[in-house]
Amino acid sequence: MATPSKFAAAAPLQAPRPANATEIEFVGGSATLPTGAAALLKDVAAKRGGAVIAVTGYGEATSDDPSVQSAALSLGLSRAQAVANVLTRDGVPQADVRVGAEAAGRGASVRLVQ
Repeated sequence: MATPSKFAAAAPLQAPRPANATEIEFVGGSATLPTGAAALLKDVAAKRGGAVIAVTGYGEATSDDPSVQSAALSLGLSRAQAVANVLTRDGVPQADVRVGAEAAGRGASVRLVQ
């Protein structure tokens, strides 16, 4: 049986996701929206009615080390802001978009808040 290398990259910690969320997958380490995300977000914006949209970006933290957590929160916030920018461009008032970030997890989630 092979022993794991102490230099192997750790998988990102996973954050719990809301059940009614639309998921956006990002390329690892990037806050650039992937191809197709704009169309998905346009659909969310069209379905919102008067609801507030909650956007959470996740930062791919691989440990609980404070510097790793800080960098991951920054990435998560950048992802959430990228999603929020598309929603406001699609006509959602900025006041109706709530942005948040978590260090653990990957990508971003978008959900309607009634």
